[in-house]
Amino acid sequence: MQIKLYRSFLLTAALICCLTAAALAQSRIVTGTVKDPNGTALPGVTVLVKGTANGTSTDGDGKYSIEVNGNDAIIVFSFIGFASLEAPVGNQTTIAITLKEDTTQLQEVVVTALGVERDSKAIGYAVTKVDGGALTQARETNVINSLEGRVAGVNISGTPGGAGSSSSIVIRGMTSVNGSTPLFVINGVPMDNTTRGMAGQYGGADYGDGIANLNPDDIKEVTVLKGAAASALYGSRAAGGVIVITTKSGKDRKGFGVEYNTNLVVDQAINYKDFQTQYGQGSLGAKPTDANSAYQSGQSSWGAPLDGSSVVNYDGVSRPYTSQVKSNFKNFYKAGTTFTNTISIGNSNENGSYRFSASDLNNKGIIPNSGLSKQTFNLNINYKILSKLTFDLVSNYIKDSYLNRPGLSDSPGNANAGILFLPTSLSTSALVPGSGSLPNGNEANFSSNTYATNPYFAAYKFINNTTRDRYINVATLRYSITDWLTLQGRFANDTYFDRYFNVTPSGTAYLNTGGLVQTDVKGVEQNADFLLTANKKVTNDITITASAGGNLRKASYENTVFSGNNFAIPFLYTEPNIVAKNPQGYLNQKKEVQSWYYTAEFNYRNILFVNTTGRQDKFSVLDGKSLFYPAVSTSLVFSELASIPKMSYGKIRASYSTSTGDPGSPYQTGLYYSIAGSNNGHPIGSINNGNGTGYGFGNLLPNSNLKPYNLTELELGVDLRFFENRLALDATYYNRQTTKDIVYAQTSGTSGFNSAALNLGSMENKGVELMLRGTPIKTSNFAWNISLNYTHNANTVKALIPGQTDITVPGGISRTQNAFINMEVGKQAAQVMAFDYARDPATNQILYQNGVPMQGALKAYGSGYHPNIGGVLNEFNYKGFNFGFLIDYKFGGHIFSATNSYAYLFGLHKNTLPGRSSESITGVGIDQATGATNTVSATPQAYYGGIQSNVSSTFVYDASFVKLRQVIFGYRLPSEWFAKTPIKGATFSW
Repeated sequence: MQIKLYRSFLLTAALICCLTAAALAQSRIVTGTVKDPNGTALPGVTVLVKGTANGTSTDGDGKYSIEVNGNDAIIVFSFIGFASLEAPVGNQTTIAITLKEDTTQLQEVVVTALGVERDSKAIGYAVTKVDGGALTQARETNVINSLEGRVAGVNISGTPGGAGSSSSIVIRGMTSVNGSTPLFVINGVPMDNTTRGMAGQYGGADYGDGIANLNPDDIKEVTVLKGAAASALYGSRAAGGVIVITTKSGKDRKGFGVEYNTNLVVDQAINYKDFQTQYGQGSLGAKPTDANSAYQSGQSSWGAPLDGSSVVNYDGVSRPYTSQVKSNFKNFYKAGTTFTNTISIGNSNENGSYRFSASDLNNKGIIPNSGLSKQTFNLNINYKILSKLTFDLVSNYIKDSYLNRPGLSDSPGNANAGILFLPTSLSTSALVPGSGSLPNGNEANFSSNTYATNPYFAAYKFINNTTRDRYINVATLRYSITDWLTLQGRFANDTYFDRYFNVTPSGTAYLNTGGLVQTDVKGVEQNADFLLTANKKVTNDITITASAGGNLRKASYENTVFSGNNFAIPFLYTEPNIVAKNPQGYLNQKKEVQSWYYTAEFNYRNILFVNTTGRQDKFSVLDGKSLFYPAVSTSLVFSELASIPKMSYGKIRASYSTSTGDPGSPYQTGLYYSIAGSNNGHPIGSINNGNGTGYGFGNLLPNSNLKPYNLTELELGVDLRFFENRLALDATYYNRQTTKDIVYAQTSGTSGFNSAALNLGSMENKGVELMLRGTPIKTSNFAWNISLNYTHNANTVKALIPGQTDITVPGGISRTQNAFINMEVGKQAAQVMAFDYARDPATNQILYQNGVPMQGALKAYGSGYHPNIGGVLNEFNYKGFNFGFLIDYKFGGHIFSATNSYAYLFGLHKNTLPGRSSESITGVGIDQATGATNTVSATPQAYYGGIQSNVSSTFVYDASFVKLRQVIFGYRLPSEWFAKTPIKGATFSW
């Protein structure tokens, strides 16, 4: 009996083992990787066992692991933009997959106006999207500069004002005689990008702009909306285009993760001066003979030939009479460094996500004793409150502090100007490096021109500090009323507090008692909006998507200025220590815009799309006047209608739109008053209507009928893709017309006003934009991608003030006072104006007076804007290695070089060498006094000085260039190295 039971047990156990073994044979884990045709791992690919709910997705390295039952199981791999693939399992335990691009799904999702995401094939206007990764590989302290050369139609020029300085951005040319700048939008909400400070004719500094506050590591993508149809829904502020920035969120990852980025940038000043090195300090061919003559010639290199002899300097010390041109530059400027560290944490699940990042930027400038410290914090939360109700919060805090912003333009307090124009033979060792001051604290002034500040004194003693605290917050509630109807409400606040602290120190040569200017600024912009969106398939072929909403924008700007001269206690730089206080300045501006808008899209079988938009704005600065501007666009995916050999995708698009420009400063339509000065300690009120330039305040004649300009634009384009997306062409033609532009006409001073704002100007921009992309080589391990963009913009000023053919733009006068930037009717905007030689009417020969060329007519020599711009980007990928370089180019623009103008005046330029050996030069031409051939000679100092003052056209140059802007080399460490660690990967790039 026991034996039978024992045998029964063994048989049962054997049967269970066999069944278990069979089950194990049927259920097993299959692993593998998913890559694209270039061999790049694809994260986020959906991996699903066909016919079941059993699924997963690939990780950051394209790897997956999934349980299957039976040899007959089939695994389905699907990913947006790629054709789905089914793989039979059989007896395999490892399956590696390569997904092919789906030519029917080549289009990508693009963020458009109001933060709405749309399939790009439905868009009837030109849009360019740039991935955030492109902004961090070759990092700029102002993130927008990373777009230079990458986007057709966008002209970006950085300012040489140190780390975090502002950038000039022009999209499709100038739309107004008063300038043209795009609107920046972060996560669907407009951002204040006001440029803080600028350098003018008499000096100043660039204090940066709003976009420079952002941390590139927080940016997911940038979308450029170029045309009026693309930007019309953002209203009058978007006439110059829109740059939409979407920041990273926790939704971009699965599960909890930590990311750390570190970046080091080294800056080196490059000496492009081509100054002469044969003649030294002095005047009329003679060396300084004593300290006084050296002091009197402190900015003059009109001396004797450099012979190495011992020559006395301004401080009474004798030094070698040799060239110091190269060594002075090298001794003064230092290697600058920018060290950035960013750490972020994030998580996501079915109920929501979050991402928090903290970044620290520490910059030491190339100018001694200067640099930027910036900290940014970003929080992005998405939470599903109810099944149909979600809440989003994006919050940013930026704190930056700049030590001694570099001076620009004129020389007082500007270290750059001081070092640039030192006499050829004067060494920086004579300028007291480290302080630029004498033992008593006064400036070691080397020149009789007291406004030529010792560069070391400017760097170490002058104070030009700025601080900023900025808060940008966006909160959004979104409720799904039905599966086709959604209501969204959003509130955004952008607030900043700035302080500019500028000190002219005690002992300064041109202001011995010193002075102080402190400016406190508060800016606030609030936006509240709602949007009701319906997306309904009305028939099997037709889908209609429509939205309607409104926005309330309130903006205020408050500026308080304290200034004064004469520190009672030398070297104590505080407000109470100022003896001669100026009346405190105060400015308070407020604006409000109330807006209603709609958009409606008709979609026929995902082949034909027609979209129309409209916006109504009511402006407080125009006394409540309102304007309505509609737009319509369409796109046809013709490749869906017929099969064209080798063509993967083809779309044509067209749009027509009307829009308007920003009305500009408030208080231009009526008589307004403000505080200006004081009497016996009591404030005095004065008329304060604007200054006739559109900036600030002054004596502007009120115009109750003033309106923003009108803008209309026609745009046509094609998007073509060939050879399974190996070759792509995007081409656009546009024609935009500006009418009723605001221009400022001079009025008689007897009227009590100096100018009047009138809607009289008009301007035209038309051009083409081309973007060509290709993949000439693509294998499993290697890929070469290339993209080329080109833009030609023909700009013409059509009309200004009746009876007036030109006007000088605000700030458009050179410090030399003989070159200007003008708007001229019939010519491209921003003409560089300079004086030609005076010429004899009969022979066209140059006229001379006392042997010096005479001044002729003021002429236009071309625009400061390049009509032709573009860039070429090459990227190579081999396994874990990547290499790329970006070349950008600009052709057709012109520039006036005040540097070369002053180099003529000071005897530094190489062109001033002819005639130096004989101390005599006779110009070829006509003597104005006699009408005969000129025989009167002049000293080189007088002759070239006459050219500098009379013939400014000598210093106008073609500003065309081709530039190697970026070179990038990177390596991604093998994912296998991190298999048993919490680290998902690491990439290094240089």
